[in-house]
Amino acid sequence: MSTAVLFHRYGTVDELYAADLPVPSPGPGEVVVRYEAIGVNPVDWKILRGDLADRLPLPFPAGPGVEAAGTVVAVGPDVRGHREGDAVIRHGRPGTYRVHEAVSTLPEADELTPMPDRFSFEQAAVLPVAAGTAYSALRQVGLAAGERLLVHGASGGVGLATVQLAFLLGAAEVIGTASARHHDLLRSLGAQPVEYGEGLDDRLAAFGTPDASVDCAGGPQPYATAVRLVGDPARRVTIVPESSDAEVPLVEHVPKELPATLRLIGDHPFELPVTGRYPLTEAAEALALSQKGGVGGKLVLLPGD
Repeated sequence: MSTAVLFHRYGTVDELYAADLPVPSPGPGEVVVRYEAIGVNPVDWKILRGDLADRLPLPFPAGPGVEAAGTVVAVGPDVRGHREGDAVIRHGRPGTYRVHEAVSTLPEADELTPMPDRFSFEQAAVLPVAAGTAYSALRQVGLAAGERLLVHGASGGVGLATVQLAFLLGAAEVIGTASARHHDLLRSLGAQPVEYGEGLDDRLAAFGTPDASVDCAGGPQPYATAVRLVGDPARRVTIVPESSDAEVPLVEHVPKELPATLRLIGDHPFELPVTGRYPLTEAAEALALSQKGGVGGKLVLLPGD
């Protein structure tokens, strides 16, 4: 048997329950992956809450989770490029809050990416959403070598990835807004931390005008600051749908986002701090913390034995 965390109707984390299911068998074009680590993201509780039901309808029972890393343990017919024992990163459609999953290997499904040896399962599991979204955002604003970037919400998962990838793209300076308790972390990554809140404009005045802005936080202040400091709307982007419009466009994910991100990272230093680890059966607690916000890093679920 294999544990999965599911919900049978939209709602709060109280709807989540652990179920013992048979280990799946792979169908044609599928492999079965045994997950070693599972990333927790805000999109997970939005899926659970039903926020995405109109454009992402789910059959019940359904499971949250859109990223994980693990090992291929069974291979179905007509599979090419994947073998038992391969370490892989799973990303895309919901349902990763489980120990075993049958996953499509078809290129059009775009659900599996080989896991680079340099990453642990934990680090690999938290890459797709944070690093992939950051990569697409930076490509969208056209960040070039020698430019200055403003990142709102720089201490969250996407924000921390944005800071690091910006430097890999050659940014001369990255200014990141975050609460004071996260400033040392941002400095360690080479960013210039600035506390958000009242007086932000005055604090930002100490730095030069940014060439581009990536909003990972959402809300009126990041929106207003981006519009005021970055003249071209094409050089502003937000990852928060509620904070997007023609003036601050929503991020558009590039095709094959994760492989492209991994190519940029290569062998360069890159790490997303994991600030909380939970057994899979405590997924509700992890998701509640994610919803509360202010994590300052990534949360992971560990299936265990």
